[in-house]
Amino acid sequence: MKIAVLIDRFNVGGVEKIALEQVAALRKIGINADLIVLTKKAVVVDAFLELQKKVPIIYLDQRLPAFLRTSIKFPVFHFFSFFHVLYPILLPFVMKRKEYDYIICHGTFTCFSAITFKYFSGISYSAFIWDPIGYILDKVYRNSFNPFIFKVLIGCARLLDGLIAKTSDEILVGGKAHNTYFQSLSTNVKITVIPPSVHPVLKMIESKREGVLLLTAWKRGKNPEYIFNILDKMPNIKVTLVGKWLDEEYRAEFEAEVKQRKYTKNITVIGAVSEGELSHYYSHARVFLQINDDRGFGMPALEAAAHGTPFIIPRGQGVCELFNDGVHGFYTKEKDLKQIVTGLNLLLTDTKKATQMGKACYTIVKDTYSWQAHAHDLVNVYKRNS
Repeated sequence: MKIAVLIDRFNVGGVEKIALEQVAALRKIGINADLIVLTKKAVVVDAFLELQKKVPIIYLDQRLPAFLRTSIKFPVFHFFSFFHVLYPILLPFVMKRKEYDYIICHGTFTCFSAITFKYFSGISYSAFIWDPIGYILDKVYRNSFNPFIFKVLIGCARLLDGLIAKTSDEILVGGKAHNTYFQSLSTNVKITVIPPSVHPVLKMIESKREGVLLLTAWKRGKNPEYIFNILDKMPNIKVTLVGKWLDEEYRAEFEAEVKQRKYTKNITVIGAVSEGELSHYYSHARVFLQINDDRGFGMPALEAAAHGTPFIIPRGQGVCELFNDGVHGFYTKEKDLKQIVTGLNLLLTDTKKATQMGKACYTIVKDTYSWQAHAHDLVNVYKRNS
């Protein structure tokens, strides 16, 4: 059995990290697995270097002549690029027939290539869809087009999401947030919930925890500025922002505003960190706070839980299905300032409550979620469809 985990390119998001962990976990249980990447031209070249070194990686565009390796970005869109359209046409010519027994494909645009591999290279696939095209288009780009063009684009998005639903053996999801949407596209769609996993620390730290941790790949739209609204209500709290800034100019703008608002003693901007350093920040935070809704899953909250750190996150994400509101953390409406401040006040002032919730988080992750179990779930997807 030889399984390929397919992504489009490297970035610092949860998708790429999950894909790397999947390959490592599959190989650990004895499955011959590779990470295959459509293009070597990464959004972030050094993304998850520690994890990259642990698994075999094949860049499919390196099998093409150099003049055909293109990654020109379409106007307006943040990540949708010309190679997403071109490579499904070209790559089946360089992918050997039955080179893999099965493909686990991450992301909607990447599925265009998986579809042509299915029909021209004889390799079936299941698609891990964190957010469908229609959802992202509506959430991120609604105000970027006039109403008529946007309506046409939404129609195209439904067609493309429907094509994925019809050609994928199963739609794999981290939670049920988008199930109704996929069921509206195809009556025969098979949807399987397989939440990602994490590496729990060997022992959670209970004492000397303080401050609020925010973590993501920072870019416009992630709204780190929202923390100012919270600090205006809670001027004595300490906040640490961890994660790579995809636009250094944006980071400079944010840090300038921190100084202007005189919050330099409250806010620490760390930037990109190693996996070991990341574990340190999770372990020493009193609470993890997520500002923006990550409907497809919400990986950082699961990572925080694996370190015994309770969280305050938007309600309705896939990760919310793994925990209980008020027991492991607090679920709020996105950017509900009153709810967020209430939750932070409780967790930052009541050490006993925060520790109790952190222990509950840690226990459920340690006892239930492992990459080995996740890998077996992926193997079962292949077995069901072979």
